[in-house]
Amino acid sequence: MNALRSLRTLAALAVLAALLGAVVARADSVAGNNVRIGFRAWILPKELPRADPSAVSLHLSGRVYPIGGRRPSALERVTIQINRHAVFSTRGLPRCRRGRLTATRTRKAIAVCGAALIGRGRFRSHIDIPEQTPFPAIGRVLAFNSTLHGRRAVALQISGIDPVPTTTVLVARLTGSGRTPGQFGSELTIRMPRIGDEWGYVTGFDLTLHRRYRYRGRAMSVVKASCPAPAGFDRVPFRAARGTFELADGQVLTRTLSGSCRAAG
Repeated sequence: MNALRSLRTLAALAVLAALLGAVVARADSVAGNNVRIGFRAWILPKELPRADPSAVSLHLSGRVYPIGGRRPSALERVTIQINRHAVFSTRGLPRCRRGRLTATRTRKAIAVCGAALIGRGRFRSHIDIPEQTPFPAIGRVLAFNSTLHGRRAVALQISGIDPVPTTTVLVARLTGSGRTPGQFGSELTIRMPRIGDEWGYVTGFDLTLHRRYRYRGRAMSVVKASCPAPAGFDRVPFRAARGTFELADGQVLTRTLSGSCRAAG
C-alpha cells in the first residue's frame, strides 16, 4: 500500500511544469551535478501578426537524463516563463476546482470539468520499487483553468496507466501578463510533492496549452501571441521561454531558449 501511495505521488513529479508551424525555439539543455535537463518550447502557427496578438498553441517539452549512471536528485519546483509577447487570458472561461478532479480518471475529469479544459500532455518517469525490478511509468496530463488562493492557476490532473492506475492533481500558479517589462511575461510555477529519492525520477513531459472559445460574442483564446518585427523585417529573435528547475539537493538549473519568430504580411 505504501508503494502504491508513493507511485501516485511520483506521478505528480512527472508534470514538472511546468506547465505552457512555430515560433521556433531551439532545443537546449543544462547540466548539473548528476542530471541533465532538456527543455523546449514553441508556438504554432509559424507566422504571427506584428501588433495585435492572435490565437496560438503553446507547446512545452522537457526531458531529464541521469549523468554517470547516478539517480538524479528529485525536482522540488519548476518555473516556466513565457515571452511577454505571448499573452494568457482565461476571461469568461469556466473554472474547475481541484477537489472536483481528485480520485477521477480521464473520462470522469472531462465529464465534470471539460468546459475548463485548456491543455493536454503526457509524462514519463522511471520508478524503482524496493525489492522489485525498476519500471517506467507512463501517463497523461489534463490541464484545466482553475484558481489558487483566489488567483489564476492551472489544475493539472496526472493519470498514470503503467504499471497501475494512479491519479494525482497539482495546482500550478499562473502569474504575470504580456505587459510585464523585460523579455518574459506570464509565469507558470509548479511545486512538486516531496518524495524519497529511492522511489525514482522523472524522465520527460510534453504539454500543449490550447483553447479557443467565445465570450459575450467575442472570439477568445487562452494563449495569444504576436511577433515584434519592425517594418521591413519579417523575422526577429524571439526567446520563447525560460525554464528554471530547482532540485532537492539545492541545485538550480536555468535554460533560456533562443529562437526567432516570423511576422505575417
